[in-house]
Amino acid sequence: MKTFALILAGGGGVRLWPLSRENRPKQFLPLFDNTSLLQQTFERLRLLFAAEDIFVITGENLVEITREQVPLLPTENLIVEPFGRNTAAAIGLALIHLHHRTDDEFVVAVFPSDHLISNNRDFLYSASLASETAAITEGMIALGVQPTRPETGLGYIQAFDETPRVVESFVSPLQAMRKVLTFAEKPDIETAIRFLNSGDFLWNTGVFFARASVLWKNYEEFLPDHVHILRLLQKHLGKDTYTNTLRMVYRQFRSTSIDYGIMEKTRNSYVIEGAFDWSDLSSWDSMYQLAPKDASDNAFEGEVVAVNVSNSYIKASKKLIALVDVDDLIVVETDDALVICRNGHGQDVKEIVDFLRRKQMKDFL
Repeated sequence: MKTFALILAGGGGVRLWPLSRENRPKQFLPLFDNTSLLQQTFERLRLLFAAEDIFVITGENLVEITREQVPLLPTENLIVEPFGRNTAAAIGLALIHLHHRTDDEFVVAVFPSDHLISNNRDFLYSASLASETAAITEGMIALGVQPTRPETGLGYIQAFDETPRVVESFVSPLQAMRKVLTFAEKPDIETAIRFLNSGDFLWNTGVFFARASVLWKNYEEFLPDHVHILRLLQKHLGKDTYTNTLRMVYRQFRSTSIDYGIMEKTRNSYVIEGAFDWSDLSSWDSMYQLAPKDASDNAFEGEVVAVNVSNSYIKASKKLIALVDVDDLIVVETDDALVICRNGHGQDVKEIVDFLRRKQMKDFL
């Protein structure tokens, strides 16, 4: 059975403001390499999929930069949202586009575009196993990884622990999957510590696999309001009326994630544990965790002078940043903005972006 890869590339990456902006969010930034996170995602998937089987969904304002960064993506494989309505709407829209291409059953493999993944070989092995599992079950198959710290900014998956794990030895597809007991989004620190100590929680990577028919049935059961809009759009696919209809009806989608809308509700959620290194780079805290550090647990980039400074992440762009007698700070400077917060509170940068939007300070977004 054919598998189509779908890369979600419409996110705003607001917690990495001021580096991440509306017209160049974090998936388009070269944060740890000379290539962007989107480019790394696309090249990684090309090791498993033909280019014609990889699709990207992104926002209208990001079409040009997407085409620039992934020129090998077939033009017809770029699916465009008029504006963002969260992942349930985006994946639903992509699903009807894929159905328009073929009447045959297929597996949909969904990948975020803005995550950092190491150990490509281990990742691709887990992805292949999940694809094979989705093809022969009625399940929604998520990929999870072992948590390494009590992180409050990530989603967790609690798995039934009686079946073998992928990381232990080679197993068949059906042996690899473990029944999901619960999903948990962004717990407080005490809960995150409990999850870590329990041993039966995994980080949710946001990668999942399902047969198209299974995914559609779950939309019908748990997101019938989405299905009503998607069926209307299906009637206009391939016609001159499609673009105008899409613009008119897209706002009717309730903004909800695929995790909350379906994955947490379905009775057939399973998880396969991967052995690859993974980070969703959700905040400057995540960047600090991944950055090389000096003897005082500082991570500096650019022109930085630090006297008696510890446990801090400092990213200078064009200015010299000098600090004296401080600790536990995050400082990020760009051409037109400077953000300063406590290390460990990087998730709260989103509140700055929310404020800028309320005040319509568009030059800084």
